[in-house]
Amino acid sequence: MPPEPNFDYLYEYGFYWVYVRMIKILKFQITKEFLKFAIVGVANTLIHLSVLYILTEFFSVYYILSSFLAFLVAVTNSFVFNTLWTFKKDIKHNTATRYSKFFVVSVITALANLFFLYIFTEVAGLWYMLSQIIAIALTLMMNFIGNKFWTFKENE
Repeated sequence: MPPEPNFDYLYEYGFYWVYVRMIKILKFQITKEFLKFAIVGVANTLIHLSVLYILTEFFSVYYILSSFLAFLVAVTNSFVFNTLWTFKKDIKHNTATRYSKFFVVSVITALANLFFLYIFTEVAGLWYMLSQIIAIALTLMMNFIGNKFWTFKENE
């Protein structure tokens, strides 16, 4: 087992208060961003479902194609709102790179969502709607972490 870290120097030089304050601010900032990210996610779920329904019911587009197109619309909307509101980045700075990263994270989490949905429904025997709720909760965290620390990392 590794030795416990020694933070005595923080007390000795009066930095302890600064250290504790920085940790509290960081935790608050991540929590605030996560809540905003989740709100954007709920809005995008509604957008996805709306586009899916409209394309399928009113334009007779095959539902799989409708869902794919709805996914593209929702991901693009999510990118714009998460860039401007959640992570407060300049939409004009590195847009193509950021969007590409955002899209990759979205596709990976969509695939993970399907994997969890299958496992919880087919293997664990849960009702598919409960399985989907669990899968959404798990992939929401994955999606946030991927975007927070890769797509929108601080030094970009």
